[in-house]
Amino acid sequence: MKATWPRPDFLSHAAPHRPAIAWLWCAAALVVAVLALDDWRVARQELDAQRARLARALQRAPAAELRPRAPASATQASDFDAARAAQAVADRIGHPWDQILANMEIETPAGLQWLAFDHDADESTVRLEGAAGDIATVLRFVDSLGDHAGWSDVVLGRLRAGEARDAMPGLPAWRFELRAAVDARRIALARPTGER
Repeated sequence: MKATWPRPDFLSHAAPHRPAIAWLWCAAALVVAVLALDDWRVARQELDAQRARLARALQRAPAAELRPRAPASATQASDFDAARAAQAVADRIGHPWDQILANMEIETPAGLQWLAFDHDADESTVRLEGAAGDIATVLRFVDSLGDHAGWSDVVLGRLRAGEARDAMPGLPAWRFELRAAVDARRIALARPTGER
């Protein structure tokens, strides 16, 4: 018997046979890619159209406020909604947070520490939590803040003795919460008393 060397398949020179199923898979993948590209193109056109409508609505809307009107068509209704949403975002960005805080800090007497400040740009109320060494300091602050431009209805909502007052003498003796109504426009226009 004569010995022969093995001949593996990958050494043969015959072209490999590609089954028809592979070509079908390739065609299906190509169709899916074309459809996905078309969907992306349609979505991009819709996005561009919405951005253009928003830009037109912002150009037509007055800078101060939007007055609701009955829209004549669905396109005008969507333009109005987009303009109203854009105005709400602009109002939040333009809210005078820093001036409200600076205004409050100017009136804060020595010996009073702030623990929490709760205010939403959509609402006209502010909730403050703080701690002070004595009740007179808290009451003085409530009176002075109520007399300041842009602040009204300053009410002391809660006043209680600090829990660790006797154990640690350095801690403030009283914890309090107050609520106030703020007029952000008046505060923004008013010049703080500490400025020259």
